[in-house]
Amino acid sequence: MDFYPYPPAASARIDPFDTKRAAVQYRVWGGSRSTYAFTERVAPGPDFPMDGHIPMGYKVLQYAQKIAVFKDAALVREWPRVEEGPRREPEPVPEPVPGVKRKTRPTAPLASIWEVNTCGFMIESPSGALKLLDYDADEAMAAGALASVDAGAAAVWFVYAAENWH
Repeated sequence: MDFYPYPPAASARIDPFDTKRAAVQYRVWGGSRSTYAFTERVAPGPDFPMDGHIPMGYKVLQYAQKIAVFKDAALVREWPRVEEGPRREPEPVPEPVPGVKRKTRPTAPLASIWEVNTCGFMIESPSGALKLLDYDADEAMAAGALASVDAGAAAVWFVYAAENWH
């Protein structure tokens, strides 16, 4: 697989199927390529400018967190999921109480349909083949185990954010 040169320091680049590091690992896909895995949390926006690492073009960047690695159907390592993903449902509104004025607080906006459909669990094999799934963690873990039978290994990633990159 051909990688974007991120992280810039070669010593910070982690193989996507590495199971030795206990730290949560992240990765960014842009089109048919991705960065190496790394341990610093990233998200779309001005605080993490990817334009120096991934050329702008007609593509969507997918920000992902590694969840698990399987080898020959056996779970080798699992990491806790720390990313929420796009907000897909509105927050429940409490029932009004007569005579009580309720303070409102800003809530995160609902994600757009394209962002919801671009995020979710993803299975990757060493050949670079990717399969995007829904938001069901159990289904993703089962698919990762199954994919590792054919490919020898499989990584389960959770795509938690997406960004237009043009």
